[in-house]
Amino acid sequence: IVGPNGCGKTTLISMLPRLLVPQSGTIKIDGVDVAMVNLKSLRDQLGVVTQDTVLFRGSIESNIRFGRDASHDEVVKAATQAHADTFIHQIEGNYEAEVYEHGTSLSGGQRQRLAIARSLLRNPSVMIFDEATSQIDSESESMINAMLGTFCEGRTVLLIAHRLSTVQTADRILVLDQGALIGDGTHDELLTSCDLYRRLAETQLVTATHEV
Repeated sequence: IVGPNGCGKTTLISMLPRLLVPQSGTIKIDGVDVAMVNLKSLRDQLGVVTQDTVLFRGSIESNIRFGRDASHDEVVKAATQAHADTFIHQIEGNYEAEVYEHGTSLSGGQRQRLAIARSLLRNPSVMIFDEATSQIDSESESMINAMLGTFCEGRTVLLIAHRLSTVQTADRILVLDQGALIGDGTHDELLTSCDLYRRLAETQLVTATHEV
């Protein structure tokens, strides 16, 4: 899901776990209206990683394990998949290192990778990434995107992103503008059918060229 700031991307995705209720229409998973599903059961099936990562005072391992009873090996596997294992081993104490409240002892990119590891550990049926790689460097983002290719098998993954590199390989891309859906298709289809998407792609290509 892509589009300018304030176009309604997060509002749209917030209706899935019923944080917001649609004024009209319905939100369905596998044909079932989410309004008819037990709230806890619904949210147990969802994994959410947002731009504003929530971490708690405690060890790195306890933050990754939060909300699920998992072994140390399972925690390490999730951290490795999220490309967090390397920086964790560079911190004194490794997985037992203390995280300050709100994660202030870590960089934005490190906090986001821990949040991704936490969601991967839950192994949800539906994964939502809301600008989840916004504070991660391009190299780490590329590695995480490659990991997602394997992780996505057998589940639904919804990505909200400003970087089109994050969504180029998606099965379906939705383009929003001013609260309305103005484009729907693959990356190649939208380059020819959606003026806004093409402008976003051209702008990011120019920016990337200048950075190189």
